[in-house]
Amino acid sequence: MKTMKIYDHGLTKPKRKPPFRTLRTGLAIAMAFGVGLYLGSATPWSQAETIANDTAIIHVVDTDETLWEIAGPVADKTGQDIREVIYQIQVNNGLGLDPTLKPGQRLVIRY
Repeated sequence: MKTMKIYDHGLTKPKRKPPFRTLRTGLAIAMAFGVGLYLGSATPWSQAETIANDTAIIHVVDTDETLWEIAGPVADKTGQDIREVIYQIQVNNGLGLDPTLKPGQRLVIRY
């Protein structure tokens, strides 16, 4: 029977990873966490759903028509206060605080 000789070379130090490899790994983990956090949030999709569910009509202003006359039926249909509807019409159409409506003017009214 043959026997093998065992040589003791002493303890060897474990090899250290290059510092850039550790840095790259850390950055990759941080980026993956950030992307997961962004994709997991509901904000982008909830805003898109709100915009998709938003309906609007174009109203053409008649002679001597006021914002109160235009906003009245909208307020009745949506159950909002007429002043809120008037304010939304002013904001959506870039009208000032005291707008002067002209016949033929087009107003976007959102529900």
